Amino acid sequence: MPRHLPSFPGLLITGFILVVLPLLGGIIGMTYALEQMALEGRRSVTISAQITGASRQLSEAETALKRAAGQYFVLEDPSLKERLDRAHLRFTEVLDHLESLPWSLELAQQVVDLSRQEQRLYQQLANAPASGSYDTYKLEFDRLDLATELLSEATTDYIRDHLVTGMNDTASEIQSAMIYLAAGMILLSLLLAAIFAWLLSRPVRKLSANIRRLGQNDLESPINIHGPRDLELLGQQLEWLRCRLLELEEKKLNFFREVSHELKTPLTNMLEAVSLLRDEVTGPLTTQQSEVVEIMRGSAFNLRQRIEDLLRYNEAIAQASLEPDWFELQPLIDEIKSRFDLTLRSQQLRWESQLEPVQLKADRNRLSVALENLISNAIRFSPKGGVLGIDASCDGETLRISVRDQGPGIAESQTELLFQPFYKGTRQPQGTLKGSGLGLAIAKTHIEQLGGTLSLKPSAEPGAHFEISLPNNKETPPRG
Repeated sequence: MPRHLPSFPGLLITGFILVVLPLLGGIIGMTYALEQMALEGRRSVTISAQITGASRQLSEAETALKRAAGQYFVLEDPSLKERLDRAHLRFTEVLDHLESLPWSLELAQQVVDLSRQEQRLYQQLANAPASGSYDTYKLEFDRLDLATELLSEATTDYIRDHLVTGMNDTASEIQSAMIYLAAGMILLSLLLAAIFAWLLSRPVRKLSANIRRLGQNDLESPINIHGPRDLELLGQQLEWLRCRLLELEEKKLNFFREVSHELKTPLTNMLEAVSLLRDEVTGPLTTQQSEVVEIMRGSAFNLRQRIEDLLRYNEAIAQASLEPDWFELQPLIDEIKSRFDLTLRSQQLRWESQLEPVQLKADRNRLSVALENLISNAIRFSPKGGVLGIDASCDGETLRISVRDQGPGIAESQTELLFQPFYKGTRQPQGTLKGSGLGLAIAKTHIEQLGGTLSLKPSAEPGAHFEISLPNNKETPPRG
């Protein structure tokens, strides 16, 4: 069984949570990165403070060692040798602390060399008698001063070049990582938002399209909505509505078909009877009786035309199989024109045609019925002495046939209902009987069955301009 998505609100909440999750992940990641940067900063500051303090203590220990040695030799007091030992011990402790710090190899070697130098000097001082001279060791103390000073400068350079620079580099790396992380999280959130927007909008668009098709009386296309559970249920209800409308449409067409056939037989008998009365077969008629008979005859003919329109419409929507064959368009137009010659002359209409020599493969009878309805409609709405035009041209893979008149035209608000069965516009010609409202519906149905379209084209000139677009078959017509 197909898996159903959650309901529309559930899918919306799920989408919101999934869109927010990357942003929350980004915030957590950036918080962790900032914490790491803070830890690195604290570590660097702690090491810098230790190095600075140890350097200062080393200088103090070296000064204390020098002072203790000077006092020992100047005062020539053996008891002062204990101060010398304490100064040496302090110097050694500071050096041991410096050795434990994370130095570079070069600095570590300087610390070792300083330790050996101080150890050597201390051994000499410890073995010297109290009566000795301080000047004897002055050069060694100067070297120890210089080595201590160089180590202090080296530690300062190390703090500046390694710790501070390293902290800046770490901050730059973390900043870049945070920028990439933020960009990635935003892009991921936008991608998830786009996916969920598509998941939510696709079934809504399909529902809208199916409702629009139902409004346009397209009842053949089944409605199948995939998406959130409640929208699928709505799609199922629309499918039920479509089936119900299709069933009612079929019942309506059957009703029209049966009524049309049932009315045609007695109407034919009425026409025969009226014709007998009009021909005075049953006896002479008075003037008033003749007028009544003419009214009856006109009404009967009009009724028969309405019934024939119904039968023709039923035949058009029955979707019988097509019978395509090759034929030329010009003879077909001439044949249709000959059927309206008397009407054209009675209304003093001028026929204008510009037809390219076209040979097409289609169902000739269906195209003839469609054109006949369009031309009949144009004649009915054309003013006396007007122009009726029909043009045909090939535009690439499309054959376009247009029918133009100089009638009152069609109101823009009525264009959507124009091809609906039984629809009659408000701009009806004066002095004529209203039509059945099936002519354009019949024409459109036949053209669509031929794989084309029938549409009302906007025109700057007065009147209506209908255009037929048919696929132009690229096959080579047979010779002969």
